[in-house]
Amino acid sequence: MYKIVLIGAGNVAWHLASHLEQAGHRIVAVYSRHLVNAKVLGQQLYEAKATDQLNFTTTEADLFLLCVSDNALPSVVAALQLPSQATLAHTSGTQPLQLLATNLANSPNIGVFYPLQTFTKGKTINFKQVPFCIESTNTTTLDLLGDIATSLSKEVYVLDTAQRQTLHLAAVMACNFTNHLFAIAHQLLQDKDLDFELLFPLINETVQKAMQMPPKDAQTGPAKRGDTQTIAKHLALLEQYPTYKKVYEVLTESVFEEVRYMN
Repeated sequence: MYKIVLIGAGNVAWHLASHLEQAGHRIVAVYSRHLVNAKVLGQQLYEAKATDQLNFTTTEADLFLLCVSDNALPSVVAALQLPSQATLAHTSGTQPLQLLATNLANSPNIGVFYPLQTFTKGKTINFKQVPFCIESTNTTTLDLLGDIATSLSKEVYVLDTAQRQTLHLAAVMACNFTNHLFAIAHQLLQDKDLDFELLFPLINETVQKAMQMPPKDAQTGPAKRGDTQTIAKHLALLEQYPTYKKVYEVLTESVFEEVRYMN
C-alpha cells in the first residue's frame, strides 16, 4: 500500500482515485484550485483531505501525482511545495519528464505515470486493460511507479519521453480525431432526421478490423477505389458545411497518397 496525493480533480484524477483505493492504496489528499472540486472528489474516498493550496511540505506521502491539464502543468509544478526527497510524477502524455526537475532540482525522484485511455466522469473503465506508460530518472522511482501501475493494470510499459509523445500523437489521431468524425457524421444524419445508430454496425466492424489487421489493409471507400464521381457528389452535399468539406477533402487526399504509395 502506498500513500498518494492527487494534485488535480479532473477526469483522470476521478478515475485513478477510486481504482487506486480499490487496489489497496490510500489517497491522503486531493488538490484542486477550486476547493469545491477537491471536496467532491475527496468525499468519494476513504479519508482524503481536500485542499486548494499547493504547500505539501508537511504531508507524508509516497507519491505526489500530478493529474492536471498539459497547459496547467508547468505553472502548478513551479508553485508546488513538497517535502525533501519527495517523489513526484505527472500523468501527461506530452509533457517531458524533465519538466518536473524544475521543482525537484535537489531530488532525483521524478517520474511519469501515463494511463493511455480516454476518461469521462461517470463512464466506467476496465483498468486491467489500460496501458500504463511509466518513466523515471532512477530505478527506485521506476519500481514504485511500476508497483502502483501493476496493481491497477496488466499492461505496463517503460517508455522514454520521445516514445510517449509519439504514442500520444497516435492516440489523438486514433481517438480524438476519430470521435470528431463521429460527431460530424452524427450532425449530418441529424440534419436529415436520420438516426446515428444506423452507423453502429459499420463503426463496430471498422474498429474490429483495425484491431485484427493493419488499418491500411482494411481501408475501403471511394477514395481507396479512386471513385471521383462519388467524391464529387459528396463534396456537393457538403457545400452547406464548409468546414466539414475541408475535412473531407484533406482526408480524401491523404487516402489518395496512401494508395499511390502502396502502388
